[in-house]
Amino acid sequence: MRIAVIGAGAVGGYYGGVLARHGEDVALICRGAHRDAIARNGLRVESHWGNFTVRPRATPDSSEVGPVDLVIYAVKTYSNPEALPLIKALLGPATVVLPVQNGAESAARVADVYGWGRVLAGATYIESARPEPGLIRQAGPTARIAFGEQDGSYSDRVKRVEKILTKPGIQVQVSDDIKSTLWSKLVSVASIGTVMTAWRSNYLEVLANPEGERTVRTVMDEIVAVGKAQGVKFAADAIETRLADARGDAANLVSSMQLDFNDGKPLELDDLIGAVVRAGRKSGVPVPASAALYGALWKFRGGEAGKKGTGETGKGRARRGGSSG
Repeated sequence: MRIAVIGAGAVGGYYGGVLARHGEDVALICRGAHRDAIARNGLRVESHWGNFTVRPRATPDSSEVGPVDLVIYAVKTYSNPEALPLIKALLGPATVVLPVQNGAESAARVADVYGWGRVLAGATYIESARPEPGLIRQAGPTARIAFGEQDGSYSDRVKRVEKILTKPGIQVQVSDDIKSTLWSKLVSVASIGTVMTAWRSNYLEVLANPEGERTVRTVMDEIVAVGKAQGVKFAADAIETRLADARGDAANLVSSMQLDFNDGKPLELDDLIGAVVRAGRKSGVPVPASAALYGALWKFRGGEAGKKGTGETGKGRARRGGSSG
């Protein structure tokens, strides 16, 4: 199969590397020093399933690649204005576009341009980083992609994508309720990541704060309430499970938003906690804690925040990022 990955960083680079390792024809749409390093030395991947080097095509120009069977769209949501047009040159008669971005609305943004006839909504759960150009470092036993049709059907294209992605090093989850899947991820990413970023704290410091986990729980409660107002179904223990998971991995937990903040990059603020605030206002669901966090970070959403004296968090630990939040 011919596969193109737009956004071949910590997340897209990992999945593209694994697919190339297992014989798929992969093109990485990337630029700058990362693209140059891949062209010179190949893409190096260090992972839970072993270390390897592959040599997929790497180019900043999607028109050099042409139509493919599958587009994995893995850029940060703030890069959509530049990245969305790159999809067009990759489309053939049966091309499927699979966004694996943060946020419950991200796939809809892609579908607004290319239509649900092209797009499957998806999410990923992974701890990965790009410590240097040409190198992807993945940690832990989870590298999962969940995706599905808007109507929950097990369609021919879902089966086709499932077959492509089912490889050692990738866990595949076909969702029959993709809206609930996306909102369930949002419960963790939009609460934990936003609190860590707004408080300039790692998660151990959040837990040590007498208001720490209580604040995270409150934001999670608001996200679930907003989701339910939109017809989203959550497991009865959804919040307790996510709090327990975060508590258990507190020493290693890093938010991609926090990493972007510390590096002075734009933030996915409007697509995470901002989306909760907008939906809450529209649904008439009170979201005071979410709104307070959104307001605290709003002026930093365009970037340059962490470079101007706000300091770093979690110094000394490995920097893990990616769409897992």
